[in-house]
Amino acid sequence: MPSTAVTRRRFYIVFAVLLAVWVAVLTAIALTVVPDAYWYSYYSVDYTLGFVRRGLAGELLAVFGDQSYFTGLRVLRWFPTVFFVAGLAAVAWSVAIRSGRSERRLLMALLIPVLPFGFAFALFSARTDLFGAAALAAFAVALTTLTTARSVVTASAVYGLTVAVLTLIHEAIPFLYGLGAIAALAVLASHLTARQFRVSAALALGPGVATALVVAVLGRRGISAQLCQLVPHGPTNHPLAGKPTVGQLLRGFHYYVDYHDWLCRAMLPLYDQTFGDAVRFVGSLGVAALAASTAFGVGVLVVTILAISHVSGVPVKRIGGMLRQRAVWVVIGFALMLPVFMTGVDWIRWWVMVAFDIGIVFLLYAGGQPEDDRSPTRRTLVVFGVGAVLLAVLPVGVIPGFGAPVPM
Repeated sequence: MPSTAVTRRRFYIVFAVLLAVWVAVLTAIALTVVPDAYWYSYYSVDYTLGFVRRGLAGELLAVFGDQSYFTGLRVLRWFPTVFFVAGLAAVAWSVAIRSGRSERRLLMALLIPVLPFGFAFALFSARTDLFGAAALAAFAVALTTLTTARSVVTASAVYGLTVAVLTLIHEAIPFLYGLGAIAALAVLASHLTARQFRVSAALALGPGVATALVVAVLGRRGISAQLCQLVPHGPTNHPLAGKPTVGQLLRGFHYYVDYHDWLCRAMLPLYDQTFGDAVRFVGSLGVAALAASTAFGVGVLVVTILAISHVSGVPVKRIGGMLRQRAVWVVIGFALMLPVFMTGVDWIRWWVMVAFDIGIVFLLYAGGQPEDDRSPTRRTLVVFGVGAVLLAVLPVGVIPGFGAPVPM
């Protein structure tokens, strides 16, 4: 009979191999099925016509020059995925190695890729707001190493200024990750006094929110036709527009559309929307679709937190108690999400972001708790294995929302 140590070693080896195969399969699917045109659209508006929302992303594309327009799009399209995966890797490293090696910490690190905000989300939700998620992950990891109030205040200021710049790439970033910044300060920098916490929170949130307000007030609208004229013609892969069969998708299906025509039809009109237009558009989905997205999204959040708690052995109520000590600020963090829900139809995706905000903080906090020094029970390993397989096979986090139209 093999020893328990040998059996567990085999378990981790098998799981690591399966995880690598899963990553390879998802990457292949992303390269063959996911429409390039949609990801490209985040980089096709710049400041040529003046100050406009998300214009900084287009300025990144300008670095490649007019002759390499589509080459630049192909490169930039992967930037959010790479930065986000790097952020997740930093969290995994902090949990599994920096916090002290143990089986439970290893399990937590192996769990991260298959969580709803894990690797599948990085591939299939590769929008530019993921730059903000990567910044939040780096900020949270940094907080686990800082012991003085001055260093935390400095880190908060750096994070806040970073978010302010990133807001010019995607205006939702300070609202999507404000809760995460507050949770990180409340849990990972719990040694702060009330005044030190207020200063740190203000520095972390203020610059981004202020920049978002500037974008909302000063960002030009009504120029979609002019923006359209700046976009060159060229073929781009958009498989879903070709209405492929399941068999074609499995074999790898390419269907090319003219990028200029598609962008001018499907995406650029959104730049003419006012706040009220966006709210009405969200409302047009109907109560049933929005309620279903809410129920599903809350379920994703609950599954995420319970999975982390079970694998780490750290009860949810412990981190919940720490968040309640900063209850007013946590409410502010949730309130910051409201404009995103009011103006964006991807309600499940917003809940996945809530799960990310709280989940990475829980992971980093749990990594330093005494429960993680104890060996996992056989039941923990079984639940982990079954749960990880289910999360991998059913990547629920990549569903943006119910009833939302797909830009074709």
